[in-house]
Amino acid sequence: MPYMDIWMYNSRPRMKVFLCYFLIFITFFIFSDIMIYCYNKSLYKPMENYEIKVANPEITISLAESSAVDGNVKGTIKNNTNEKLQDQYLKFEFYTPRDVNSGIKYLEIGELEPGQEKNYELGFRYDNVSSVKVEAVSKEQVAKATPEELEINPITGPVTIIGGILYLFL
Repeated sequence: MPYMDIWMYNSRPRMKVFLCYFLIFITFFIFSDIMIYCYNKSLYKPMENYEIKVANPEITISLAESSAVDGNVKGTIKNNTNEKLQDQYLKFEFYTPRDVNSGIKYLEIGELEPGQEKNYELGFRYDNVSSVKVEAVSKEQVAKATPEELEINPITGPVTIIGGILYLFL
């Protein structure tokens, strides 16, 4: 067999097999993305009970949802005063269906000019949360907070993923 016969081999059947595998991979990828999205949507339930005890600044909650182990609160903060806001915090208290305090989170408002609006997003890791209460607090009250209470987004990483997989199978 001459040397050039190896390089002139007809590779079209291999390309057909490769394209079939590629299409199967793309189909599986799209299917798994859709299923993961639907699964995540089924885990989180909206929190209908929330209480905002803040007059200035104006606080709105656009999304408050929780699952069995964590949740999110999203909304806006609007300075409706004639003064610049600074060194103020929001205190979020999370409660179970039986009104037991699950935990507290603090969110720094930052500096807000009069009429300025700012979006916020707060993640929490508390079990079985059904309601949230929002209050304005000063910097002195936040000085007593623990580092966990000041963390606004839950830590996600390899430990969380492995824990989630073990939670599914156990």
